[in-house]
Amino acid sequence: MSPKPSDADLPPQPGCSSPPCYAAEFPGYFGEGAEPPDPAVIDGLNALLEAERAGAKVLAILRDGLDARSPQRLLLERLQKDEGANAVRLYKTIRRLGGVASHDTGAFVQKTLAVDGLAARLVFLNKGQAWVVRKIDEVLPGLKDEAAREMLVEMRVSHLDNIAACEALLASG
Repeated sequence: MSPKPSDADLPPQPGCSSPPCYAAEFPGYFGEGAEPPDPAVIDGLNALLEAERAGAKVLAILRDGLDARSPQRLLLERLQKDEGANAVRLYKTIRRLGGVASHDTGAFVQKTLAVDGLAARLVFLNKGQAWVVRKIDEVLPGLKDEAAREMLVEMRVSHLDNIAACEALLASG
């Protein structure tokens, strides 16, 4: 029979190195004690997310229907990028707050395309932009997360600016 190996003969045992091993040192790592997201806030953010996706899609369609050199196209391109960026910010915010982000696009696309003429579509687009501002005003009071509040305030201002830009475009004929 061979002698029993001593501890010195055994390979060294690794120390804790993975996140679960250190989890006890970081309360909340597994979500314990974390406050669940307010369902009404997540629903409101998802409604905004779906609207922003729809707005981005509508603006891309309207933009692509114009001559590449048209000043109207440049404005619609800027607005479309705004809507797309807002959708991304909303998606990331919902996920960061612990909510499930919607993958739907609002019905605004079909409603806008049912309107005849670019000018009438821009008027309808502005109604959608104003709806987003009102929806933000509904969501803000229930939102406790400061970064999310700041994002929504910035989004609100950009929508008011975009409404003014569309109104100026419509006024210029």
